[in-house]
Amino acid sequence: MCGIAGFNWKNPEQIGRMTDALCHRGPDDEGMYCDDNVSLGHRRLSIIDISTRGHQPMQFEHLRIVYNGEVYNYQELRKELQSAGYQFHSDTDTEVILLSYHRWGSDCVNRFNGMWAFCIYDTQQKTLFLSRDRFGVKPLYYYFDGDKFIFASELKAIRLLIPDLRINITAVNYFFYQKYLGSDMTIYDKCSKLRPSENLLFDIEKKQIHKSTYFDLPAQVEQCRGQNLSERLDAAENILTDAVIKRLVADVPVGGFLSGGLDSSLISAIITRQRQNFQTFSIGFQDESYDEVPFSKKVAEHINTRHNVEYLTIDEQLIERVISYMDEPFGDASLLPTALLSQMTRKYVTVCLSGDAGDEVFAGYDSYKAYKLARFIPSGIVRLCRPLIDMLPPSEKKLSLAFKMKKFAEDYHPDPARRHLDWMATFTDRDRLPLLADKFIGADDFIRPAGRTDLTGMQLGDFERFLPEDILKKVDMASMMYSLEVRVPFLDYRLVPLVLSLPDKYKIRYLKTKWLLKKIASGMLPTEIINRKKRGFTVPVSAWLRKSPLIRQFITGREFYNHGFLQYDHVCQLFTDHINGKRDNARKLWLIFVFNYWWHTIRRNRA
Repeated sequence: MCGIAGFNWKNPEQIGRMTDALCHRGPDDEGMYCDDNVSLGHRRLSIIDISTRGHQPMQFEHLRIVYNGEVYNYQELRKELQSAGYQFHSDTDTEVILLSYHRWGSDCVNRFNGMWAFCIYDTQQKTLFLSRDRFGVKPLYYYFDGDKFIFASELKAIRLLIPDLRINITAVNYFFYQKYLGSDMTIYDKCSKLRPSENLLFDIEKKQIHKSTYFDLPAQVEQCRGQNLSERLDAAENILTDAVIKRLVADVPVGGFLSGGLDSSLISAIITRQRQNFQTFSIGFQDESYDEVPFSKKVAEHINTRHNVEYLTIDEQLIERVISYMDEPFGDASLLPTALLSQMTRKYVTVCLSGDAGDEVFAGYDSYKAYKLARFIPSGIVRLCRPLIDMLPPSEKKLSLAFKMKKFAEDYHPDPARRHLDWMATFTDRDRLPLLADKFIGADDFIRPAGRTDLTGMQLGDFERFLPEDILKKVDMASMMYSLEVRVPFLDYRLVPLVLSLPDKYKIRYLKTKWLLKKIASGMLPTEIINRKKRGFTVPVSAWLRKSPLIRQFITGREFYNHGFLQYDHVCQLFTDHINGKRDNARKLWLIFVFNYWWHTIRRNRA
């Protein structure tokens, strides 16, 4: 993986500062190119052809590229380009992308199978062409004020050049609603990000932006529905196997995350059918309700991997380090164990395969089960049961039944698409109004529910928002902190629309999720692993609130509210109710802590 940056003027010193800010993404090499029109910078994590021939920015005729990612079918594309008369000077996929653009223009991205964020500078046409992969595995941010155009893999590099960026109030509302920032928005005005499957062409002379979408997932799903059902079911396992094999290609050591859950276990099992002596990695915690090491060890023994385990502690030092690393508020607390896992894994390998996106593709979330269940429960019954459910005592255990029942009842919106969003929310509109007061903006003004209200519609909505800007962003942040490349086989573009197109009974059957994936895994994994309850990769936030002076300080200290966005008295009430056991406000208070600490960090850095 790598870090890229650039802007539409010449300044070697500034582009050097930007690439220095991205050094963690690429510690192996750095490069820059400047002319009168642009400055481009690159930090390299060497994965394929680790020689100096892979140095970037890379040039072919009038084109130059800075690139972050991996295109797994680059060898097939290379042969096709060679047949057309192109000659190669390296064994990198970077050169394949560059020459593909030369031959096919912006349509080249439709030929790529992989993850990417890149910029190609055309010195003849005076354009910058930016592209982000189909599902948003790799990030790409940009700033444009009508004159200056700046792009980078992370916002921190842009902020170096524009230090006085203003906070976007709509983004603050989005963060407290969903704990991440979706769509194309960032926490700052005039800063955006490319959406998944989006290309951007910047005309340097006219200073104009044109954006386009090259991959329409809903349309691809409908196209797959026209295929024979039995053929789709048979193809799913074959495509998944091929997706895993493609993601093993590297000139550096490759391993696999192995939590002991179905998704990562199946990916590892497929790998061990291809490779012997494969290394897998997991971390453990002392709290048994959060610890999955016994399951990961059982899987590792079953599929015969070299399993590496470390028991680690999430302390205040780690919390401060991770949140200080954030470019913008990010409230998924599983970022912390993911960072620890990445740090541990990087000691052994440079590339790691993960089981991320299995829940989105094969329908594994509790909210999908809740959607199915809600169809059979009249809303009037839910309203009647709310007072009884609200009497259930809060629990500090991981995703307790009481928490799930309260979430189901409290956020039972009449519209299924909005209901799904509210079930995923931390602060719904009802909760966010007293928190933000005059800064409150209703969710209908900044988030568009899925246009369809079936299960596939819920999945498509998560592919648009939750997957790229929570799950994948978390993995990118955590892994890039430690210069580790993470690959996601479940996001092969051939697999995703195929599985989403299947009838519901192949996803959820009798409220049991991931029916098809479990069927695929049945010949590879122990039954108890296949059928075990989903646990996720979460952390004991509620216990931290009681024990951590750091977290309490940034929640209860009035001096940390000078940003003017949150109502201090209301936050104190949330905190008191939580400490006294009246309400489970752990997730809400975690977002408040993250926001206050993030704000304090950027203010300190500006000083």
